[in-house]
Amino acid sequence: MTRMRRWVAMPVDRSTRAGLAHLAAVLGMIMPFWVAAARAEVAPPSVQITGEARETRMADRATMMLRVEATAASSEEATRDLTARVNRVLPVLKAAGIAEADTESDGPMVQAVYEAVRDERSREVAEKRRRTGFSAQYGLTVMMGDLGAIPALLPRLAEAGAMVQAVNFSLKEARALQISLEERAVADALDRAKRLVAAAGAKPGRVLGIAVERGSADLPYRSARALAAPAPEPETRLPVRPGRITVEARVGVTLEIVMP
Repeated sequence: MTRMRRWVAMPVDRSTRAGLAHLAAVLGMIMPFWVAAARAEVAPPSVQITGEARETRMADRATMMLRVEATAASSEEATRDLTARVNRVLPVLKAAGIAEADTESDGPMVQAVYEAVRDERSREVAEKRRRTGFSAQYGLTVMMGDLGAIPALLPRLAEAGAMVQAVNFSLKEARALQISLEERAVADALDRAKRLVAAAGAKPGRVLGIAVERGSADLPYRSARALAAPAPEPETRLPVRPGRITVEARVGVTLEIVMP
């Protein structure tokens, strides 16, 4: 005779149900990480090499920073004087063959000018500010491709009322050159990495990563203030020597090593 077993559900109190619910929630959060860790692949052996490429060229573009200023007793007078000076500077640039698209203005800016005044009438000496007038300023950034025209242009700008704050030299095709150098740096890194892997008796595999080192993509320029030099022959024009600019790129490449 076969006996039948009867399963009787035991009563579960509220605290037990809460504990079981908490345990299920914790397992639900941890389980995905366990699964991911079980499926994760072990990183393959690799070698990381930094490739380099550089090229030196003569500067072929200039950026001039100009500033025009005017001071007067009132803001209206300072603005009128500044406008007149700017209108004398712009035709000089146009006569030099500089297009309007190659100029960028900064301003105008008009502000009050103060001086410190000592007040000795009281027991303690105090300094106060007293307004003496107004100053108006107008900045211009000028791009030039004809570097040979700079020596004759500088005195004309000064006569028109403009101050040349700096002249920086750069390359017209700097971005295209940078891209080309980065590609050459990648090729250099791959060639070196493959040679090292072959020397170790292994075979090169996949490219696992490529990283351009910080600073290698900055566009270079040189300042005329650091390049000033006396002219080799006697002449009245101010000598301007752009000099050479070296552009370089450094790119790190991670290459997989396939063991035999």
